[in-house]
Order: sequence, then C-alpha cells, then structure tokens
Amino acid sequence: MPLIESRKVYLLCSRRPIVGEFVLLAGEMVSTSDLTPVFVVAEGLKESLIAQIPAGTEVIATGAQSWRNAGRIAFGAYLLFAVLRRLGAALRTLRLELFADFIATWEALARGRVFAKHVLRLDSDNCIAILTADDRDIRFDQGMLRAARDRKIFSMSVAFGKSDPDTDAMRRTNREYAVDSGPWSFLKLRIARDYPANVRATSSGNRVFFLKPAEYLALRAHDVLFPVPWSYGGGTADKVSLIDKDGQVMLRSLGVPASKVMVAGQCSHDILWLLRERRDAIRKTLDIEHDLDPARPLLVLALPVLGEHGMASMEQQIEDTSLLFQAMVKVAGKNVLVSLHPRQKPADYMALANCHGVKLTALPLRDVLPAADLFVAYSSTINWAQLLCIPSVALEYFNLGYALFANQPGVLIASSRDMLADVCATAINPGDTRSACLAALASFSTEMHFDGQVRRRIINEIKSHSQKGPVCVSSV
Repeated sequence: MPLIESRKVYLLCSRRPIVGEFVLLAGEMVSTSDLTPVFVVAEGLKESLIAQIPAGTEVIATGAQSWRNAGRIAFGAYLLFAVLRRLGAALRTLRLELFADFIATWEALARGRVFAKHVLRLDSDNCIAILTADDRDIRFDQGMLRAARDRKIFSMSVAFGKSDPDTDAMRRTNREYAVDSGPWSFLKLRIARDYPANVRATSSGNRVFFLKPAEYLALRAHDVLFPVPWSYGGGTADKVSLIDKDGQVMLRSLGVPASKVMVAGQCSHDILWLLRERRDAIRKTLDIEHDLDPARPLLVLALPVLGEHGMASMEQQIEDTSLLFQAMVKVAGKNVLVSLHPRQKPADYMALANCHGVKLTALPLRDVLPAADLFVAYSSTINWAQLLCIPSVALEYFNLGYALFANQPGVLIASSRDMLADVCATAINPGDTRSACLAALASFSTEMHFDGQVRRRIINEIKSHSQKGPVCVSSV
C-alpha cells in the first residue's frame, strides 16, 4: 500500500511573539498527513520551544551545532560568517556605523541563504512552503525567503498583529534614518531618489527612511528590496495572511497588490473561539487563584510596552504604569488582572503591582481575556476583545501624533490620563455607554473571520500553491 511522503513547511521563529501562533498552526498541520511543520529557531529559543511543540513536528536551531552537523562546507561557511560579525563589531567600536550596518545586514542575509542551501538542503521536492511573521525582516529570515524564491518555493507572511506605518516612522529617531539630516547626506538623497518607497513623513513633517542607508545597500546587493517597506506584506513573501479586513484596506492603500493579500484571521482566534464557551469556568478559576471578588466585574489590563520598545524611557514606563494601576484600582477595586507583553519581565512590575493591589497573571492573555468584563490596552489585542464581545478602553494619551483605535466598534478612547478612570467606569458599569458598546460588538463579530477555522484557511492556502501533489513512495 503506498504511503504519502510528508512534505515540510518551515516556520521561521526569529521573533519570540510568533512562536505561540506557529505552535498553534503546527498542531493543526500535524493532523494533515502530507505536511510536517519544522520550526527554525535561534539557539536561545530551542529549549523553551521543545516543551511547547506538538508531536510530529521538528525543530532546527540556527546555532553552530546545526552547521557542524551539515558537513564541512556548511561549517566552514559558519566560521566565515563569524569572522564577518567580528569585523562588523570592530567597525562599530570605531564608530564606522555605515560600514558596520552594511556588514551586519549583508552577513545575516547571506547566512540565511547558505543555511537554507547547506543545512536545510532546501528544495521543492521536500518543502512546500516557508512561513515568517513579517516578510520585511532584514536579517536571517530574509535570506531564507530569498532562498525560497530561488527554488520557486511558496512563501507566506503570517501576521500576528497589526503594523501601523505612522508608529514605525515615529520610532525611527536614530539620525541615520533621517533623510534630510545626519551623516552621509549625499547618499541619503540618492537613496530617496532611487527608492522613494523607503521614505515616509512623520507627523511632525520630518522625512525618515524605513531602511537605513547601509541596510538598503545590503538588501539591494542580495536583490531583496521591499516593494512596500512601510507595510506588513510589503516585503518579499508571495502571500500575506492578515487578521482582519481593516488590515487589508490599509495594505491596499499603501500599495500592496490585492493578489498578495488574504484575510484569514489570527491563529489565536481559533483558541479564543473555544475559550469563549468556557467564560464562566475561566472566571471561577481566576477568582480562586487571584482572590478576586466574584460579585464584581473583572478588568483585564494589557500593560503598554512603550518602554520595552524604546518609545519611552523605562523610568517613564514605570511612572506611567503606577498611574495606570492607580486608575484601574479606582474603577475595579481588587478585580484588576494585569497581562504582561512577552518582552516585559514580571520582576520589573511585581513590586508596583503589590503596592497598588493589582494581580499579575503568568497565563497568556488569550487564556484570561474571555473572563473579562472590560479590557484596557494599547495593543492590537483589542481585536481579541472585540471578537469576544468585551468592551475595551484604548490608551490613546501617549501623544505619538496619531490614534490607532478611533471609531472602532466597542472601543472607547482615553485621550488623557485624567479622563481614564471615568471612561473605564462608564465602559464597565451598566448603563447606556456599555449597552451601546455591546450592541456594536455583537454586529462586529458577525463580520469577522471568527469561526474556529483560521488555521485551516492558512493551511489550505499553502497547499493550493504546491506545484505538485503529494509524493508517493512504496511501503515495501
């Protein structure tokens, strides 16, 4: 009887937040007989990932051991790349930033391409697709995507959040991103002329690059410049899978071709779909674990991550967090549960939480959010609350020059710290405001891809791009 040979889907996990999403997707793939998910991870992520992945999947680390096991040519290349990294570091100590950035970017791209060729031995006979979190990665993952393109292997960017170009522009405060000032002004003006898609104006009117000049030169050398650099899906993948239709509208407005875009939802949504049926059980468990008052509504706070993202100092982050905790306690008393971002360390916030009487949860946000009566955040996870028909308050008082959540159904805006407690109170307590939010959310949830089938849609899209059907081998 013939057996179906499994074909591999490589899941590039250079970013920690995507790991959870890809673990969920891999679990669904395992149930498909002709697909084998293979996680490609940095050495530091391997041990933590092994504990999460479902049976039937594989893990390949990008560290020295994988190169050594692949043979002399591969390991020789690895040693050469190590020398280049040392050279780049030496140039950086001499403050030759342009040359250091070029070598760092060029080396990482080349390392990804060589890893695909000599370590993974990538070809279309054993690989059906390569998936990444963002096809605008400028390092190792982009080299992998280039290798896939060379071998006519389908690639897809699977969005696990939302990207806002204005936010990205505001983060580019380094003078090397400034188009009209700073070092290498002649080169910058030449790049702005030759690659206008790389330029965007901030809310203050300053022109900034998405790619630094050295990064641009390295990507051009590898022939992987992004057609639409300021947008998710604007990079080099063949397809981008988005969370919702708003993302699709934004990508289209920025110039991403319609043929490249699909709206599948987020893998985590499938778990939310299941968890929403367990709201009461989740709430009872949280009440017991955190000594919550079961008679009062629960407020879940996703702590803003501006400090960890370099958009504010950590001193400012702690000060803002203290004021935020104070306002949340004023609204919900001891029924405040705080979810930290993966980049945030509990040790940085534990003393502050104890001081104000709020609770930090170690569980993923998706596992506690279904029990909430109000969600407070400055995060794309507000979309999760919308799907679960939970009113939200968006923290829009950071004066970044733009509003992310204006006119979103079921979302109230706190545009200043002074009004935050009052806005939250009207959203969590019975009344006309809360009723209007719930009505808007009921309509919203019917328009979304919230049906427990997100992973199936992504897998079907991958398989539809396979250049040939399953390979059969003899069982004899």
